[in-house]
Amino acid sequence: MRKSKMSLIFQAAIDVFSEKGFDKATMDDIAARANVAKGTIYYHFKSKEELFLFLVEEGVELLRDGVESKLLPEMSPTEKLELIVREQINFFGQYRDFCVILLRETWGGEERQLEFRKMIRSYMYLIEQVIQQGIDAGEFHPVNAENAGAGIFGMIAISALHILLGQRPYEEEALFQDMKRMTFTGVVK
Repeated sequence: MRKSKMSLIFQAAIDVFSEKGFDKATMDDIAARANVAKGTIYYHFKSKEELFLFLVEEGVELLRDGVESKLLPEMSPTEKLELIVREQINFFGQYRDFCVILLRETWGGEERQLEFRKMIRSYMYLIEQVIQQGIDAGEFHPVNAENAGAGIFGMIAISALHILLGQRPYEEEALFQDMKRMTFTGVVK
């Protein structure tokens, strides 16, 4: 089965942005990697920035939908939060290049940062809802759910990026155990 041109462009863009970084990547590089004419890319995207934002949006949506599809109504808030921690770690392990792009390149210009925050907000909102359920059920300490959601996402994301950029083995279970411990009990005895 042949891959669609869009999936070829998508994967080529991930590869090129991950290898070269946003600033050094060119549409020519992406077209060559995808084995399509540069005009094909410009048919779908007005600019490199638009292509980049499309990648981020698609990736965040993939993360959110993947986590959301595994959250069951009968799960307790604690079970849901544990699942979120595990799935985010697994996602970053499975989509390493996307993780690097997402976390390294989104600190670009102000417009890119604003777009990134809008996109990631839907995923963090999912975490916030679970935290609020846990607070309401008396399972979690009363905290600001928005701050806690951002903190949990950020803690996992930066820890994953640190490993991926450091060229160390990405040991998902070890990272999960550390992040679960940090999320549920902290580091203080």
